Amino acid sequence: MLLAFDTSTTTGSVAVARGDHVVARRWLLERREHASRLVPEVATALEAARVSPEEIDGLVVGRGPGSFTGLRIAAATAKGLARALAVPLWHHSSLAAAAASLEVEVPEALLPKAEAKNREVFQVAADRPRYVLFDARSERVYAACYWMLPDRLTTLIEPTGTTITRILETGAPDGAVFCGDGAVRHSARLSEAGYQVLALPLGLPTAEGLLRIHHALREEDGQGEIGPWEPEYLRGSPAAPPRSSRG
Repeated sequence: MLLAFDTSTTTGSVAVARGDHVVARRWLLERREHASRLVPEVATALEAARVSPEEIDGLVVGRGPGSFTGLRIAAATAKGLARALAVPLWHHSSLAAAAASLEVEVPEALLPKAEAKNREVFQVAADRPRYVLFDARSERVYAACYWMLPDRLTTLIEPTGTTITRILETGAPDGAVFCGDGAVRHSARLSEAGYQVLALPLGLPTAEGLLRIHHALREEDGQGEIGPWEPEYLRGSPAAPPRSSRG
């Protein structure tokens, strides 16, 4: 029985899962709600799942990159709960969670007017590499690219802080589709370069996406001591290209 949450971007989410089956989910649709609503939404999700806190076997949290305040809230809440419940805490990249969230159903309030067209684009891009960009203001973005299979996540470009200009200069893996609020912000330049850009909410990290990558990476990544762990605040140099690896 796992409890997962991510508050790295404007939209936060909470999920409770039994194995790989999500039994309850909650959403924080406004960034200003994250500090005040995360713990109450966790309680509501547990209640909806008919699960007591003592039944939770572990926590899964998005470690960023993203909003400094959102990451602090998630980290502090996760550490506090893990200590109180004496359970393991796993932390995974919010960029990877975004790549794993394209199939996640989201609240109607998040759906764009062109949602049908957006889903059509997604169907074309479903099996392609997913290049996730989080907006870091101006030209800067947090970026990573993943190949998502039903039971495996392959990192093609490691998470890094860079610029949209640098990404366009270095190029993307063959067939890659861009998503995330950073991709939407720079959609004109990406489209001009010949890349497909998915409209939001595709590309937002979700608690369900975290659970998906947790099951794919559990034995490889994400677990450490609760105390020393801190969220990732990437500050990569725009002069250095993202590191790419295929596997």
